[in-house]
Amino acid sequence: MNIRLAVATDLLAICAIDYEAFSPYGTAEAPEIFAKRLAVHPEGFLIAEVDGEIIAYACTERWAADREPALDQDPTFTHHPSGRICCITGMAVRTAWRDQGIGTALLDRVIALASEWGCEKIVLETTHAVGFYQRRGFVLVHHRLQAGALLAVMAKGLTIDKEDDPQ
Repeated sequence: MNIRLAVATDLLAICAIDYEAFSPYGTAEAPEIFAKRLAVHPEGFLIAEVDGEIIAYACTERWAADREPALDQDPTFTHHPSGRICCITGMAVRTAWRDQGIGTALLDRVIALASEWGCEKIVLETTHAVGFYQRRGFVLVHHRLQAGALLAVMAKGLTIDKEDDPQ
């Protein structure tokens, strides 16, 4: 398996993975949102592939202030290049490739990137993967409804190296 930064030609496969993973919950996101996420924060948009087949993705934004994620938010308004809050705006693994450590590898890479960026916290929302995120140190903040779907809002604090802390 190879994890790399996504490029525009990956978007069709990314949208197909998102639809496969989230349409049963009514939370699949619009393709144009993925294109905007890639455009505004390409260094935070990862894919996993095996033999050239894209099998998973993870995309992020950086926010200037702590808040809750929401479905289909336009990242041209929410992303802040020097933000200290990392939001995992989407992450999914193709059904046939689940339970093989791919999601964990992607999440570990996102956590490492957020630390490198100097982020204080990672936030996300999930429909069905609370246990997966809890095993990686995320805590459940609360549940909320959006578009008829019950979403778990989760967070993980990150340790900041005092030498890198601008305060």
